[in-house]
Amino acid sequence: MARLLAAKLSTQLGQQVLVENRPGAGGTIGTAAVAKAAADGHTLLFNSAPFVTAPALYGSKLSFDTLKDFAGITKVAESPIVAMVPAGGAHKSLPALLAAAKAQPNRINFGSGGAASTSHLASALLEVQAGVQMQHVPYKGGGQAITALMGGEIDLLVDSIAAGGPFLQSGRVKALAVSGAKRLARLPDVPTFAEAGLPDYQLVHWVGLSAPAKTPAPILDKLHREVLRALAADDVKARLAEIGAEPAPQPRAQFDQFLHAEVARWGQLIRKAQIQPD
Repeated sequence: MARLLAAKLSTQLGQQVLVENRPGAGGTIGTAAVAKAAADGHTLLFNSAPFVTAPALYGSKLSFDTLKDFAGITKVAESPIVAMVPAGGAHKSLPALLAAAKAQPNRINFGSGGAASTSHLASALLEVQAGVQMQHVPYKGGGQAITALMGGEIDLLVDSIAAGGPFLQSGRVKALAVSGAKRLARLPDVPTFAEAGLPDYQLVHWVGLSAPAKTPAPILDKLHREVLRALAADDVKARLAEIGAEPAPQPRAQFDQFLHAEVARWGQLIRKAQIQPD
């Protein structure tokens, strides 16, 4: 999504917008670099769930303050979360899988793209809300996790539809539930988590854009306008739809409020589930 947005902004602004990957330490290396960057609108952070889980996972080890060192520009896009099982597996519905997990704690396992990854946290939230205990099997990335699911090495993977999309369409994995208020047009036979008995399971995979905290408001406002313009373009909306996402722009103040709420929400879950990063 970052490269899609960068390409569109390059055209609109008449200057090249580059995507620089700074992996490592759960995304905190790249985040720290942006926090220290000049507040001139030329260095931005394309953020997602790790941005709001970092305070609870790393605490005083962080060289930045998630809520004080950044100014939100907007949420960019969202995509649903999907509970997936191996095609042809024993569990035909989410209630049946959760009933089995409740009857035999830690017998059912779930995979993830790594400790404290989005898929790990999505599954931990499911455990807490369903009142079950399952065994966590972390992999080195979402690709390994979906491969393990297709091979029957794990019972469950809860991740974004972008992660499972091609394999859901081909029938190599089966969806048991999707997040959101209504069923997905591309998966009309798959119930929502609410329909599956978990009305409070409210979760999406999201991405957003932030700048260093002292960036002047006129610059932030211009960036906000340009991002919204990009997200309104038909080609951008079409490309997002291909990967199961949709534009989700917000006013700057609303995006900041969202980030504050997410830090509190995930901090509570991380402490309750005693989740530790790799």
